[in-house]
Amino acid sequence: MTAFQLAPGVERPDAATLAGGSPYRVMRLAPKGVAALSQLLAASQPPPPESAGGRLAARLVRAGMLVPPLAEPVTPADVTVVIPALSAPEPVRRLLDSIPGGVPVVVVDDGSAEPLAPLAEGRPDVVVIRHAQRCGAAAARNSGAALAETRWIAFVDADVQPPAGWLGALLGVTAEPDVIAVAPRVVTTHAPGLVGLVESRASALDFGPVPADVVAGSAVSFVPTATLIVDRDHFRAVGGFDEAMPVGEDVDLVWRFAGRGRVRYEPRIVVSHQPRPTLWKALSRRRFYGDSVGLLEVRHPGTIRHANVSIRSLAPWLLGVAGRPGLGVAAAGLAIAGAPRELPQLSPGPARRLAARGQMLAITGLGRWMVRPFLPVTAVAVALSHPPLRRRLLLAIAAGYAEVASRAAIQEYRAGASCSQTVRAAAETVLAHALDDVAYSVGVWRSCLRSRAPGPLLPRVRDLPSLQRRR
Repeated sequence: MTAFQLAPGVERPDAATLAGGSPYRVMRLAPKGVAALSQLLAASQPPPPESAGGRLAARLVRAGMLVPPLAEPVTPADVTVVIPALSAPEPVRRLLDSIPGGVPVVVVDDGSAEPLAPLAEGRPDVVVIRHAQRCGAAAARNSGAALAETRWIAFVDADVQPPAGWLGALLGVTAEPDVIAVAPRVVTTHAPGLVGLVESRASALDFGPVPADVVAGSAVSFVPTATLIVDRDHFRAVGGFDEAMPVGEDVDLVWRFAGRGRVRYEPRIVVSHQPRPTLWKALSRRRFYGDSVGLLEVRHPGTIRHANVSIRSLAPWLLGVAGRPGLGVAAAGLAIAGAPRELPQLSPGPARRLAARGQMLAITGLGRWMVRPFLPVTAVAVALSHPPLRRRLLLAIAAGYAEVASRAAIQEYRAGASCSQTVRAAAETVLAHALDDVAYSVGVWRSCLRSRAPGPLLPRVRDLPSLQRRR
C-alpha cells in the first residue's frame, strides 16, 4: 500500500462522516477536515505532523479509522535483540542467522537442557547468559534487557522465525509520532491435523491483517512478546516485565505503557511461529493463556471484558433468549428507530443502518461470550433447561459461531478460493474455535476463582440509566 486508506469496516455515509474504528465511534468532520481527508487518501507519504493533515491523520490512525502507508525500513541500528530461550540450540541458531551483523544480541539461556553458550562462538555480537535454573520468560527478558545499551530493545522468542529485513522494517515503524513499541503479525507455520487447525485458525497470537494502535478494550487490546520492539527508557520506567506473573506478563507490560506513548501493531510485517507438536499441548497452552485473566483483572481492574454491549442491544437479546422474541424484535426496532436521536450528527437513514448493524453485532458477540468465557454456566443451562429454552440457547450460540464462520469464508473468498474450499475453511475454523473455547474457558474460570476476580466472566453493559437519589 502506497497511500492512506480507510480501515476495513469503516463506513463513510457522507463526505463529512466516518463511522467505525475501535472502539466503534461516529466522527463528523468540519469542511477543512473533509478536504484534508481527501488529500490524505490521495497522498503516498504522511504529511508533516504539525500540519492540519498530519494532526487529522494521527487522530484517525489512533482511532482505528485510517491505515497509513507502511513506513520505510531503516538500517538496524541503536537496537539490541534479546532472545529468551528454554530451547534446543538449533531454533536459536536459525533465529540468530536472521539478525543482521553488527546488531548486539543477548541470548538468555533459561535453564535449557543443553547449554546454549556455544552459540556465541564465532559471533562477536552475541552474548549468552545462563540461568542455572528456570526462572520464567519474564525474568529471562528482564535479564537480557538489563544488558542493553541501545535506545531500542527487540524481544524475540526462540521459536519465532522472522523474514529477511524484519528488524529494519519494524524499526521503521518506530519513526511514527509517539511510538514507544511495535509488534508484527505472528502467524503459525503449517501443521497437519487438528493441531494445525487450532494453531492456525484459532491462533492466540495472530490479531489479523489490519494495522492498529494497541489499546485495552479495542480490537487489538494487546500484542504478544513473541516479537516486540520497545523503547528501553520507557521499558525501564515501568519496571520491565512483572516476574511474579507466570503468564500474561506481556499483556501487563503493554497496558502499563498506557499514557506513555503508542504501541503499534503492524501486520504488514509477518513473522512465523512454530506450532505446538500435539493437539493436547496446543489446547493446554490455550488453557494457560486463560490462566492470566484473573491475574490481569487484579492488576488492571475492569480492563478485561469478553463482551462489550449497549443496554439497547442487550435487552432485545435477553428477551429473545427468555422466550419473548416478539418483545425482543420490538425492543430492537425501537432502538433502531430512535437512532437519529442518539446519533444527531448523522442523517436518519445512515443512523438507523448503523444501529441495525450494532444490533447484529451484539447478537453474535453475546453468542460468543456464552462459550468464551461463560462456557461452564452455558453448558449447565443447556443440559438442565427445558427444550424450548435449550433451543434458544443453542440458537444464540450458533449465532456466535456463524460470525466466526462468515469471517473465515469472506477471507477465503477474497483470496480467490473456490466455493467448496470456502465452505471447508469456514467449517474448520468453527471446529478450531470450539476446541479453543473449551480450553480457554477452563483457564479463565480457574484463574478468576483463584484470584477471586469474577469481573472478566461478565459482559460490560454500556448506557445504563444513572440512578440519582433525589433530595
